Amino acid sequence: MSIGNVVQDFLSRGLECSIVNCFIDRKTCGSQTLAFKIKEKIILIVTDKEKEISVGKFLHYFKASPSKLTKNETREITGHPVGGLSPFGLKNDLKVYIDISLKGNDYISVCAGMKNYVVKVTPSEMLEITGGEWIDIWEN
Repeated sequence: MSIGNVVQDFLSRGLECSIVNCFIDRKTCGSQTLAFKIKEKIILIVTDKEKEISVGKFLHYFKASPSKLTKNETREITGHPVGGLSPFGLKNDLKVYIDISLKGNDYISVCAGMKNYVVKVTPSEMLEITGGEWIDIWEN
């Protein structure tokens, strides 16, 4: 179960994990995690759900056009479904980039491996847990 992998990821690091159902309160669902293929490499980008990825910035940063994974590829590679894709509890070790649009938030609500379920983390926790890197990738 995907949500269980997220919980286990937190527990294995000695961290608490509180998962919330955001179906009732859509305001708690503030970010999205997207999976891209760059040549043979798979990356995840976490960004504000209201923002769009800038193709120009993507090209500049990664030297390749953005190519999203299919639903099947996403589940197979990450262990999570599209709509519940989380940067935590991944099936494979993937590089995670976090858009700077989330940097100033007190908390980031991130999908918890299942549609309509999120886990809240601080920006510093997000970096620490994922081993992520800040990136300026959203369309201004």
